[in-house]
Amino acid sequence: MATDISSLCAYFSVPERENIDDIITGAGWTPVTTPRETVEEYRRFYYDGFVDFSLTDKSDISVRRFSKKIDSVTEIDGIPVNLGDIDLYVMPYGIVIYRIGVRIESESFNDFTWVLFQMRERSRWNSENLREFNSLAISPVRDIAGKLGANPDDIIENGNKLKMFQIVVAESREELGEKPDFLLFELGTLSKTGSLEAGDPNSCSKDYVDKLLKENKLSFYNNWSGLALFDTFTMMGYDVKPWVLQTWMDDYCSMIYIHNLFCKFYLFNLNSRFRDNPEDGENLESEYHEFERTCTFQRISYNFLPGEIDKAIDHGLDISEERKLLRQHISDYNKQVSAESSDRMDKMLAFLAIVTVLSTVWDFACLINAMWPFANISLTEEAGFQLITSISILVIVIVIIFLLRPARKRCHSRKN
Repeated sequence: MATDISSLCAYFSVPERENIDDIITGAGWTPVTTPRETVEEYRRFYYDGFVDFSLTDKSDISVRRFSKKIDSVTEIDGIPVNLGDIDLYVMPYGIVIYRIGVRIESESFNDFTWVLFQMRERSRWNSENLREFNSLAISPVRDIAGKLGANPDDIIENGNKLKMFQIVVAESREELGEKPDFLLFELGTLSKTGSLEAGDPNSCSKDYVDKLLKENKLSFYNNWSGLALFDTFTMMGYDVKPWVLQTWMDDYCSMIYIHNLFCKFYLFNLNSRFRDNPEDGENLESEYHEFERTCTFQRISYNFLPGEIDKAIDHGLDISEERKLLRQHISDYNKQVSAESSDRMDKMLAFLAIVTVLSTVWDFACLINAMWPFANISLTEEAGFQLITSISILVIVIVIIFLLRPARKRCHSRKN
């Protein structure tokens, strides 16, 4: 008998407001707080900044967590599925992440992949076999999304499926089969289990499987391994101790995976806002720098394993690369806009300079006429003004040409 413990996650955006916590608790959600003693214990293993972000309310960027208990069993294609709690994470920048807890026990790994494949696909939520799941787990999320000002029909803003943190544990090594890496890949991609080993024509190619396993697989201990992909993060093991399993759920899922999802969702949200309102590029760039300063962490833990888990999830979700490209894209656009604005300003200043010069020339001609009236030196007043103006403009042009000419290159000869 094997057990699958999964968290189905996504997010929606809400207007930032002061009473958001009151709205959530008023809708029947329970605030989740971490005891001070537990927080201090976490500080022994994780950096203070990451602990404060994930577990405390020390600043405006800290996460607030709420929970709604479901504790019900539904059947999907005859397979019992335990629905646990729905957790709501109120993140900075108006992002609300939700996590639906799922637990399945079966002797067939294929039950896990088939059920979870259906549950995370939004297009299947209205089907007959998912009606109870929709009512128990999806409807409460839609309800709170509407109360918070989001679109209740759009509770997955970054695609068409829920992302998933999945833990699959068996009692013995033999239950994982002769090729556990194949099973790990099938669990991570929610494919039909056994199809790779059987050479199913519709299964993924060996080259693709080998490539993903080489680049995205985690393996540190003999009894478990992991696979970090874009839509799923899977940990598969046997004879896993209860305290290890609890660490996977409390630390790796509730803290590290949720934080990485927040970063990914924020980048997606920022990119959408920038494309819709490029004229607001400077404000968005400033906001992004603040996000980098307060919400991202180069290191999260004093221990190697949480750091490796964090890096693997980051790689699977392609977060670091997207951060780099988006930052450069917004910065380049703002530099281009600034250069165009500077060019327009230069042209305006040049025009004002010309007007000022012409005014100065006219004033100079008037000064000469006042000191030595043109009529007294056998010139008409009009001819005198024309002569002085022409000479002045000619002198100004010569001076400008002299100042703007390129510097003469000096040639140095070397005597033998």
